[in-house]
Amino acid sequence: MSHYRRRAGLCAPLIFTPFLRVTMGCFWLFFSAAVFAQAPASSLSSSQRNTANFVLMPDRGNVSVLKLDDQLRVGKPISDNQALTFTFSDSIEGIVDREMKLKGRAQIRRNDTVLKADEIIYHPDTDIADLIGNVEMIKGNSTFRGPKAKFKVDARQGEMQEPRYEIRDNRSSGKAKKLTIQSSDVFVFDKGTYSTCSPDNLDWYFTADRMEVDNEQKEMTGTNGVMRFFDVPIAYTPYFSLPTSNQRRSGLLAPIAGYSSNNGIDVTQPYYFNIAPNRDLLFMPRYMTFRGTQLGGSYRYIDPKYAGTVAAEYLPYDKILGRDRWKYDWQQRQSIAPNWNGYANIARVSDNLYPIDFSRTLAGGITNQFRQEVGTTSLIKGWNVSARAMTFQTLQPDPTVTVQSPYNVLPQVVAAYNSQNALLTPDRSRQFVSLPTGPQVSFSSDFTRFAYNIGGNLAATAPGVFSQADRTVVKAAVGMPTTTPGYFIKPKLSVQSNNYNATAFVPGYPPAQGFTIPTLSLDSGLAFEREAAELKGFFGRDMLVTMEPRAFYVYTPFQDQSNTPLFDTANAGFGITQIFSENTFVGNDRIADNNKLTMGVTSRMIEAATGAERANVTLAQRQDFTGQRVGLTNTIQNPTTYSDTLGAGSVRLMGNFNVDAFGQYNTQLNRLVQTTVGGSWRPTSGRNLNFGYRNVWSPPVSASPENNLAGTPGLTTTDQYNISGQWPITRKISTLGRWGYDALTLNTLNLLAALEYKEDCWTGRFAYSQVRNTTQITTTQVLFQIEFRGFGAAGSNPVDIMRLNVPGYMPTTRTLPPSIYENYQ
Repeated sequence: MSHYRRRAGLCAPLIFTPFLRVTMGCFWLFFSAAVFAQAPASSLSSSQRNTANFVLMPDRGNVSVLKLDDQLRVGKPISDNQALTFTFSDSIEGIVDREMKLKGRAQIRRNDTVLKADEIIYHPDTDIADLIGNVEMIKGNSTFRGPKAKFKVDARQGEMQEPRYEIRDNRSSGKAKKLTIQSSDVFVFDKGTYSTCSPDNLDWYFTADRMEVDNEQKEMTGTNGVMRFFDVPIAYTPYFSLPTSNQRRSGLLAPIAGYSSNNGIDVTQPYYFNIAPNRDLLFMPRYMTFRGTQLGGSYRYIDPKYAGTVAAEYLPYDKILGRDRWKYDWQQRQSIAPNWNGYANIARVSDNLYPIDFSRTLAGGITNQFRQEVGTTSLIKGWNVSARAMTFQTLQPDPTVTVQSPYNVLPQVVAAYNSQNALLTPDRSRQFVSLPTGPQVSFSSDFTRFAYNIGGNLAATAPGVFSQADRTVVKAAVGMPTTTPGYFIKPKLSVQSNNYNATAFVPGYPPAQGFTIPTLSLDSGLAFEREAAELKGFFGRDMLVTMEPRAFYVYTPFQDQSNTPLFDTANAGFGITQIFSENTFVGNDRIADNNKLTMGVTSRMIEAATGAERANVTLAQRQDFTGQRVGLTNTIQNPTTYSDTLGAGSVRLMGNFNVDAFGQYNTQLNRLVQTTVGGSWRPTSGRNLNFGYRNVWSPPVSASPENNLAGTPGLTTTDQYNISGQWPITRKISTLGRWGYDALTLNTLNLLAALEYKEDCWTGRFAYSQVRNTTQITTTQVLFQIEFRGFGAAGSNPVDIMRLNVPGYMPTTRTLPPSIYENYQ
C-alpha cells in the first residue's frame, strides 16, 4: 500500500545535512581529480590544437573525430559566372569547341539550373543548346516541360514550345503555347494558363494572352486575364499583377462582400500599399446599399524605437440616420530612453450605434466603451514609475439599459518599489536570473485626479456626486516568505492610507472620508505526493497523486468607510483565487475588515514522466470569526460569520476530452449561488464539441445615492447555455454551429450555422449569424466566401466569426510551405 510523502527538496530533515555535505565533498574531490588526470597532453601540435572543426576525445587517446551537426547545413550559393557546368548522358559525340551531342538521358547542370532531354546538341561558339525530346528544365522550385527547346547556357535565355510548368512556391501549374526565357528568373508565356489545382482536376484556372513570371520579384503580370470556375468565366481584367509567394506587395486584395440586416448588401474593395519594409497602408472603400459609401484605411509603422497603427473610417452621409458617421483609432508604443517607454491608445466613434452598425466582428459589435489614454512608464532599479491621462467615451446603445460612465483620470502618477525586482541579478552566462531571498519589501504611492463633466451627460450615467476629486494612496508592505518543494509559509504586514480632496456637484454631501488601515496575513501550505499504481490502468501510464492543504489567515481592523467615495473600485467576485486574498474588493477605495481563516485542499493527478496534469480538485471554505461589516456601498448591518464553500475541478482525459466545473454554495441560504460547467471533446483536428452552462445568483445590494448605485434585491442574474462545435460530414464537407440561450429572458443570444466545403484547390464557406446586440436590436449576417488556394478569395470572410463562436475551430485550408529539398535533383 502506497502512502503520501512530502515532496523532496529543501524540506528534507536537517539530520541528513552533515551526511550530504560529506558525500558531496567526496564527489567533487573525485570529479576534480578525474578531470585533472584527463587533461590533454601538452605534446599535441599547434595544428591539432587549433582545428576548429574537430573535437578531442582524451579518453580515446590523442584521436581527432569529426563534430556531428544536428541539422543539414546549406552552403553559401555560388554565382552563375563562377559555377562549373556539368554534363551527363549515355553517349557523347562531336567535335571539341564546335559541336557536342549528348544522347540518352542527357543533362546539363549549373548551380540550381538543370536541363534534361533525350538529346542535347550544344554549340560552344554560339552557346546555344538544342534540346530534343522530353525536355525538362528545372530552375529552383520551378519546372518546365515540353517537346523541344533552345537555350543559351551562359546567358540563361531560351524558348520552349508547348510548355507545361509547375511553380512549387505556391503549388501552381499550367501550360502555354510558347515559353520565352528572358533571364534566369524571368519567364514569359504566350496564351498561358495558371491554376493551383492538380492538372487532372482543373476546377478553376486563369488564362491570359501574355503572362510574365518574375521569380526574383515573386510576381506574375499579364494582359487580358480571364478567371474561369468550372469552365465558366467569372471575371475579366485587361491587366493584372499577382504575387507568386507570400511576400508583401502593393495591389488590389480580394473583395469582401456579404449581407446584413443593418447595411444590406455590403461590399469592400481593399487596396494594399507596400510603402516600405517597415510601413504599409491599407485603403478600404466600402459600399452599403442601405447606408452609402464609406471610406476607411489603416496605416502601420514600426521602427527600432517606436511602432503603431492609425486607422479611420468616415461615412459622409448615412442614408438611414441622415448624418455623417466616423471612427478613429490610434495606437503607438514609443521607446524614449533605456527603461523608459511611452504609449498612446486613442479611439472614438461618432455615436452610440456605430459599433453595432459597422463592426464586422461579434466582439466589435458589443463594444460599449472607447478609451483615450496616453502614458509613460520607467523601470529603475526596482522602481516602477508611471504617469497617464485617460478619458472614456461610454456608449448608450440600449435606451432601456443605462451604462454607467467611469471617471476620467486626469492624470494618474504612480511610483512603486519592490525589493524582489531590485535584487534580480543575472548569472555569469546572462541567460538566467538568480532569485532573491530574504525579506520582501514593497512600497507604492499613487496620486490620481478624477474628473467628470456632469453637465454634458445624463445624471443617471454619472459615476457619483463628485465632479472632481484628488486621491492620494500610499501602500507599504513587508513579508518574510519561505518556499520549498514541500511547504511554504508567507507572513506579511501591510498598511494602506487614502486621502481625498473632493468637490461635490450637489451641495449638502459630507466631505469624502479617508482612512489608514493595516493588514496582517499569513499564508501557508504543504505538498504531499504518492505513486498511484491504481490509475495506470485507466490512464495507461505511471501517475502521481498530490495532496496540497493550504491555510490562509488575514486580519484587518474595521474602519467605517460609508463616506468614502468609489472611483475605481468594485467587488472582486468570489472564486478559488479571491478566497485566498487579503481584500474582497479590487481597487483602492475600499479595504475590507477581516478576521478570517480560509482552509482549502487541492489534489492533482500528474503524469510521472512528463508532469502533465490530468485532473485536479479543489475545495475551500473561509471562516469569518466576526463578520465583514465594510460593504461596497455602505456598512453591512447584519454580517454573516461563514462564507460560502467553493469547489472546483477539471479533468483532461486522453483523446482531448476536457471538463471544468466550479460551484459556490451558500451555507446560510442553503443553495448554490454560482455554478459553471464547461466541457469539450476534440478527438482530432477539425473535430470538436463544446458545452457551457453558467448560473449566477446575486445577493441583495443596498442603494448608494452618493455613488449613483441603485439598490437591487437578491435575484438570479445569469442563467445561460452555450453549445458549439465543428464536425466533418464527409471528407469534403464540414459543419459548424453555435447556440447561446438565455433562460431568464427566453431569448437566443447568438446563433451561428456554417458550412465549409473543401476541394483540392478551393474552399467554399457559408455562414449565417444572428446576434442579439441589445434588448431592441438583433443583427443578422449572411457571409459567403470562395477561397482559391494560392490565388485569392472572393466574398466576406467568415473565418473570424467562426473562430470567435466555436472554440477550437480549425480552418480546413492549411497549406504547408515548400521545402528547398522537395524537388531536389
